[in-house]
Amino acid sequence: MPKQRQSKFAIISIVLTLGAFALFVLATFVDPLSAYSTELMVAGLALLIASWGIYFFGGRRAQKPEEAAENVITVIGCRGCDLREERGFAQGDYVFKELGQCKKCPGNSYIRAIYAVPLKKE
Repeated sequence: MPKQRQSKFAIISIVLTLGAFALFVLATFVDPLSAYSTELMVAGLALLIASWGIYFFGGRRAQKPEEAAENVITVIGCRGCDLREERGFAQGDYVFKELGQCKKCPGNSYIRAIYAVPLKKE
């Protein structure tokens, strides 16, 4: 988020907090308003809650899913021969998952390992 936008929300939050403080002072120390002290306190509390909400949540946008910072590789092996094959990770892959018959021999192929390779930053 740009710094300008962040500071804008901080300023709004500070103004609301000062307004709440002013309402608390009016409710506490000004005698002609003593009949309305409960209402002034509730209004001040509402301003404080609004101030907090604007400061912490006002500047946030919906989180976009970040692109993967790594490339996940699945290593396929065979129990009957020394076949080693790599492919991209697919959802549902887990280590020692049986994949069926080997391409090279009649043995069973399985997922031998899963690892991640960090992508190079440009």
